[in-house]
Amino acid sequence: MKFRMIYTFFGLAAAGLLWTNNSSGPASVQGLDRTGSPLSPGPCQTCHNSGAFSPSLALQVLDNATPVEEYEPGKTYRLRVEASTSGNPAGYGFQAVALTGDANLQAGAFTNPGDGIKVTPLNGRQYAEHSMRRTSNVFEVDWTAPEAGAGEVRFYSAIVAANGNSNQSGDGSVFLTNPVTLSEGMVSSTGENSLFEAFSIFPNPVENRLQLHIQSREQGEYQLRVVGLTGQTILERRIELTSGRQLAEVDVSGLPDGVYTIQATDGKRMSSRRMVKQ
Repeated sequence: MKFRMIYTFFGLAAAGLLWTNNSSGPASVQGLDRTGSPLSPGPCQTCHNSGAFSPSLALQVLDNATPVEEYEPGKTYRLRVEASTSGNPAGYGFQAVALTGDANLQAGAFTNPGDGIKVTPLNGRQYAEHSMRRTSNVFEVDWTAPEAGAGEVRFYSAIVAANGNSNQSGDGSVFLTNPVTLSEGMVSSTGENSLFEAFSIFPNPVENRLQLHIQSREQGEYQLRVVGLTGQTILERRIELTSGRQLAEVDVSGLPDGVYTIQATDGKRMSSRRMVKQ
């Protein structure tokens, strides 16, 4: 009898620990996409399936609080996922992913998550998800659009409304049955990109070494800068370029994760591109 009670105690303790861990995000804990995307073995409703609280979900990509239907390559937006429910859930969780192309590749990059939210890498993609059970029904994270040529971007998401009883029974969940899609727009025409005939960076997001693909009109020495969101120059170096197409490389492994601007200038003109370090 004592052994049975001990086994029961450890079984309950393990179940409680498992639930607690899962409250920090399915990509992080389970290694799974639970958004209902083509990469998902099943959405959050697979486990949180009682239908409680009748939840609904709204996903928007915002440009200064204005929802958009197309993105400008390289521009940073705010992704907002909001849950609406009946009753009074004890807390909420969510997961979201942005995909593009037939192979469902990562589209752009998530950065600057709000409180109780994190960005988890999984199978070459990024998942924005809760890092703890949150009392707020709104989840926000920055999303930097991919470079030109990525095409349509599809956002998938799911939310959980939890009753706080330390297991999955009595919870409600919902996911987007159709993704929110953004078409690719044009890069804004500005005077800041007039130095080179062509200027692109790869990979983006980048982890260690950034490649600059440049088509220069003339040979010369140029100043290259990595600038943070506050306008502070983080890295600076001189590069020698010949006329025509060429490749330059910058080591960014020492930079903290975040969004930066790569600037190249001859002192009079400038070309710039947005970079995401992860």
